[in-house]
Amino acid sequence: MRFDLIPNFSPGETIAWTRSLEMMREQTALAEQAGFTTAWFTEHHFAHNGYMNAPPNPIQMCTHMAARFDKIRVGTCPVVLPDWHPLRVAEDVAMLDNMSLGRVDFGIAKGINERATIQFNCDADRRDNDKVMRLYLESLDIILKAWTNEAFTHQGEFYQFPVPGWKETNRFFEPLDPRYHDEDGEYKAMYVHPRPFQQPHPPVWLMSNAPPAHEIAGAQGQGVISMASAPKRTLACWEPYRRSLSAARGFDVAVGEGVGVCTAFYVGESMKEAVRTIRPAINAYYEFLGGSRPAGEWTKHGYLDVDEQMSDEDEQSDWFDFLNKRGIIVVGDAQFVTEKFVEKQETIGLDHLVLMQQYTGVPYKKILASWHRLFEQIVPVFGTESIAQ
Repeated sequence: MRFDLIPNFSPGETIAWTRSLEMMREQTALAEQAGFTTAWFTEHHFAHNGYMNAPPNPIQMCTHMAARFDKIRVGTCPVVLPDWHPLRVAEDVAMLDNMSLGRVDFGIAKGINERATIQFNCDADRRDNDKVMRLYLESLDIILKAWTNEAFTHQGEFYQFPVPGWKETNRFFEPLDPRYHDEDGEYKAMYVHPRPFQQPHPPVWLMSNAPPAHEIAGAQGQGVISMASAPKRTLACWEPYRRSLSAARGFDVAVGEGVGVCTAFYVGESMKEAVRTIRPAINAYYEFLGGSRPAGEWTKHGYLDVDEQMSDEDEQSDWFDFLNKRGIIVVGDAQFVTEKFVEKQETIGLDHLVLMQQYTGVPYKKILASWHRLFEQIVPVFGTESIAQ
């Protein structure tokens, strides 16, 4: 099994960021010792009530962590591409890739936060989803072109590079390189530096739960990390990914190859302690999510499996019981958590877990104790080398 983590950053608390960094470094150090592959760092903005006490800049966080650890990879989870200038992303991630000697996983997403995105880019208004998707795909196209072409040009709906009409007048560049300048000096192509350390570039991971995004990623040979969902719903994403990746590679690949699942978990000292500790946090978080989507797509009905009907028991249960029953969250003692991970591996071929514990109101000492139980009692059952090649 490939194990990754998103370190806890104490959502719901407004605490000194120096303390947040200490906690994330501590968790990353433990994960590196346990043989985890990648530590992922998120992007969230403008939560004035402290609910998401999260990093606003995942590239900067990855740089911080890569400088302090020698083995574990660092990943952006994600860079919300429509909110960034694509050339800046290309440069910054390539610099990070060189500074870490190739220990970067490049995670990207279209993003969902309507409040945040229009503060950065009016074209990225999430209320026009089709437009944002076009901007997202164009931004990724620009980044990949910049990483893989010595002389880079782009003309699209949102960006044109180089911007036309500028001529080189600095005599230092004479004689002008015909790859980048016309005879009259007009700038016609760009060189973006540094080049990535990993060739042709860092692994690209799309963060999505949508089958079309999985299909696109497979066709381009990229990975996908989705949030945990019910088994058939997960496979409904993985199968189009498998088909498109197989077509791109020219041979059949196994279901589960190239994909990972981000799962909220907690390993308690007992079942009773685990449920008592995490139930309030899960109920609060999913009520918050449901309220953030006016169309109601994040109600319980949105988490049902394919062809599954809501039962009376489901209607009456709280979010914690509803989700834990389906393995969308995995909360229990070490035996329970191990069994659930084995079940996922055997039934759907899950081979890559991205684990997180972002629970409001749960003391950090409990979060840390859960990580220790995971590292000491559960990870050794699986080993830490992915079987997917």
